[in-house]
Amino acid sequence: YGLFAGMEKKLRKKGVTKYFLWEQYKSQYPQGVQYSQFCEHFRRYEQSQQLSYVMEHKAGDKVMVDFAGTKLYLTDPQTGERKAVEFFVAILPCSQLTYAEACYSQQTPDFLPCVASALNYFGGMPNALVTDNLKPAVNRASKYDPEINRSMADFALHYDIAVLPTRARKPKDKALVESAINILYSRIYAPLYDQEFTSLRDLNKAIRRLLDDHNNKKFENKPFSRRQQFDEFEAGELKTLPRQLFELRTYQQARVHPNCHVLLSKDKHHYSVPYQYVGQKVQIAYCSKSVEIYHKYDRIASHSRNRINFKYTTNALHLHPRHQYYKQWSEDFFKEKSLQIGQDTHLLIEQIFQQNKHPEQGFKTCQGILHLAQKHGNDKVEQAATVCLEYDMVSYRKLEYIISLYNDLQFLSEQENETSIVITHENIRGESYYK
Repeated sequence: YGLFAGMEKKLRKKGVTKYFLWEQYKSQYPQGVQYSQFCEHFRRYEQSQQLSYVMEHKAGDKVMVDFAGTKLYLTDPQTGERKAVEFFVAILPCSQLTYAEACYSQQTPDFLPCVASALNYFGGMPNALVTDNLKPAVNRASKYDPEINRSMADFALHYDIAVLPTRARKPKDKALVESAINILYSRIYAPLYDQEFTSLRDLNKAIRRLLDDHNNKKFENKPFSRRQQFDEFEAGELKTLPRQLFELRTYQQARVHPNCHVLLSKDKHHYSVPYQYVGQKVQIAYCSKSVEIYHKYDRIASHSRNRINFKYTTNALHLHPRHQYYKQWSEDFFKEKSLQIGQDTHLLIEQIFQQNKHPEQGFKTCQGILHLAQKHGNDKVEQAATVCLEYDMVSYRKLEYIISLYNDLQFLSEQENETSIVITHENIRGESYYK
């Protein structure tokens, strides 16, 4: 069995199989045993060394998670009432490095942060997450095609990790995490029995101290600990954690309103989507910082989350072209446009905004003035604005009336010019004919 000691360590590396080790053995010992006998002797060596798990789990390949069946407790400092809390456990099967944490429930808002904390504790990500058929992980259990919970799928996508639900009523699929829980009953639960904790934070601090002792304690009949195995074989095989922390998203169905917005019911806030989706059903996915809107799995809009009730967050590019112009309306917008007409028109618009309590009260008035300039020309509007300022007539109606007077005077002037023209023609007799 002397050869198997070194082979057992190699077998933990990715891609290394018993057949690969046998080929190396045969190249060194051509007269050695065949593959079937090699496997039988290796099996006996594993049994003598209690190494059966090595055959099943490669370094950095999987993490197993589960909740303990026995609860821990917090004590209300005022009433003395004891409240049960859950005990979450995660283990890397190859090195058996273990993580544990207390949380309020097995629901998604508690379960996924626990898994994220475990990955942070390990300092990296394995390829797959092995989980029981918990509601936060699996919607529908199946031996052949389990349906993963949507939040769990988001988590897996964020951490680039596969989710492997265990088979129903098959505890051997996650035997190592079951075994780890039983060990932690004696190494964490027992030392905490006589202690009282009033907050989850204090309880988890105590758990972490005992957990580190557990991981640093040497295996029975072995000269190394879980932590030493992890540092030697597994730490370098884990994938790098993403820089951005995972945030749990909530989902809501909505229909796009005629104004190109959808309502996020949680905040009573409206968010814009491209006008092409008016009347369509969409799905809103939101977390604490962002709001994303999907139509048939395609993301069509993304916004920063705004929790102010009854307000609108709008991307002007989402609006129909004929609506985008109105989105530009502001006090500065109209003042800038008025300068293109003339200085007095600019002063008139400034006074219109000053006499209103809210800027939006003057928007339509200013738009009417700009329309008069398009209809009658800048010069006439500027002249009329001068008269309005001189006589303190700050209104759209007065400006329009003065422009109409100018138009009437111009019409009369043109009529007078037409009547003063002398027409000469050979058929016209003239005034001398009647003398």
